[in-house]
Amino acid sequence: MKSFFTSLTLSALFLTSLSGQEVASSEAKTDNPSDEVVETTEITVTAPVLKPVQQVGQDTSIATSLLFVPEVVVLTQGQPVGQADLSIRNSSFSAAGISVSGLALTNPQTEHFNAELPLPGWWLGSPKVLTGVSQARETEGFLTGTVSFQPLPLLLSSSRITAGVDNKDGYWVNANTEQSSMDEDGTVTGVGAFGGYTEIPGVDLPTNDVEAARGGARFQRLNENGQLDFMVGHQDKTFGATGYYGVNDSLIAEESTQDTIALASYQSFDPAEPMSASILLRQFEDDYKLYLPSSLFRNQHKNRQAATQVSKRFALREGIRLNSRIAADIEDIDSNALGDFNRSRLAVTLIPEFDLAENLLLTAGVRAEVLESFQDQWLPQVRLDWQSSNTVSLYAEYSASVRRPSYTELNYESPGSLGNSGLDIQNQDNAEAGINWAVSQATGVRAVVFNTMTQDTVDWVRLDADATRWQAENIGDVDTLGTELSVTHQMDDTLNVLASWMWTDKDADTPPYASRYSLDYAENLLRLQLDWTPTTWMRLELAQLYRDQVENALRTEGGDQQFLTNAAIHFKHPDLDRVQLSFMVWNATDDDYRVFPGQNTVSGRRVSAAVTVDL
Repeated sequence: MKSFFTSLTLSALFLTSLSGQEVASSEAKTDNPSDEVVETTEITVTAPVLKPVQQVGQDTSIATSLLFVPEVVVLTQGQPVGQADLSIRNSSFSAAGISVSGLALTNPQTEHFNAELPLPGWWLGSPKVLTGVSQARETEGFLTGTVSFQPLPLLLSSSRITAGVDNKDGYWVNANTEQSSMDEDGTVTGVGAFGGYTEIPGVDLPTNDVEAARGGARFQRLNENGQLDFMVGHQDKTFGATGYYGVNDSLIAEESTQDTIALASYQSFDPAEPMSASILLRQFEDDYKLYLPSSLFRNQHKNRQAATQVSKRFALREGIRLNSRIAADIEDIDSNALGDFNRSRLAVTLIPEFDLAENLLLTAGVRAEVLESFQDQWLPQVRLDWQSSNTVSLYAEYSASVRRPSYTELNYESPGSLGNSGLDIQNQDNAEAGINWAVSQATGVRAVVFNTMTQDTVDWVRLDADATRWQAENIGDVDTLGTELSVTHQMDDTLNVLASWMWTDKDADTPPYASRYSLDYAENLLRLQLDWTPTTWMRLELAQLYRDQVENALRTEGGDQQFLTNAAIHFKHPDLDRVQLSFMVWNATDDDYRVFPGQNTVSGRRVSAAVTVDL
């Protein structure tokens, strides 16, 4: 058996800058120089800041950057640059996703692209994983949880280019420039642009190549009152999809997507009554080709989305505040396979906060959703926070959420999958309690126990051993019980460690012969991460993931355990302080675990090198 502790990995997820120390790590953390300024705070051990993984230009996807965030599971097809899903607390991929500036980035066609974002990770701040009442209070989200991002302040002028290669003839290049200036009144105006290209052959099967081109621009106005952002981004991506989505890997498949997004947002810095507003326009085109023995099976979809939200916290009187948000969106899809549809949603969130005592906070309110073609929803939100001491805080809460089925779940029919037009919305009740403990200035502990109860649960299943394709079915109620435990420790100014463990158990009313998503989950998920800067010119990133997956009748190869080992080492010599050399390895032990049951695709070991030059 491969040793759990012999791993090296590519991850700087929890490291903040080292309190002003001039070391290689503070410059190697991100491709955005302004990020270095924002993150010059001390580590908060009770809620460590998790930084996106620096891929050094190989991949700008949000999903890859979240691979070792303790609360998130990334389910990959064609890692590290193919198609990836997110799971929070072992949810189905359809129950989790990302939000930017308070807006959930959904995909009405299929939530397989909920983790796609045609904007670079270095434009965004540290990911914040939200569940329950926190999700309802802070963003438009998903059934189980949301990874929330906010645009980073653009404070410095810089230009940077990164180029790299790997041992399997892959290569990539990314360029980024940002320019900022300050007016006499202290207002900072910033503009930026980025572009990049990636070509990676055979990510998990010989025919599954990835080719992606991307670019975009941003504008920002920042002063003591607030931050105004405009962002646009576009990505063209073509990837081999042989074996994906439950289709037999004897059939060659290819998928192309075109993703365009325009986002405008404003957030005020008023500590008493902060507010934010944002608007999103997005178009996502998907062209899937499956080469059958005697014909071509082809699906072409075009999704359009418009969304907006305005939120504000009101100080009603001493000790009483009101968190409010009104949000609306409309989704439109034109598809040769799913049909032409549109649907809208209006949501109003009112969640008051009451200071019951100096160290006791009660949050209790409701989220109302008006859903076109489905029954309107009233979703209660209740939470109690107790600051028991200067170093320990506890909370307990109950919340409700809802999700509409995707058009793929409702209407799809292919050689590998069959939709179900009779599916209803999913409702979920969530109860959780947790503790944050600052053990010392260097050590923090976070522990959570959660119980989610999902009604009318939608999953892709095989009903019996003779079934030849996956069907979208209502498997009834699913009761999920789990725990999360994470420990962060700053051993000294050069070494940081994060260890986490998640345990989950699920019980379903009508478990099928085989589940592809909802009931295929990690019973135990352990992560170990290190970030070490032994000298001013070298930084080492290490991480190990161990997964003990629940038994599945269709996971017949690769076993039920995964040992994913990644590593990166960065060099920035003082005499060449504008140049960084990086060497990385993905899946160093060449583990052959199959992420999805019945799918014979494996992302094997991949070694790469990159150079980053500040212009």
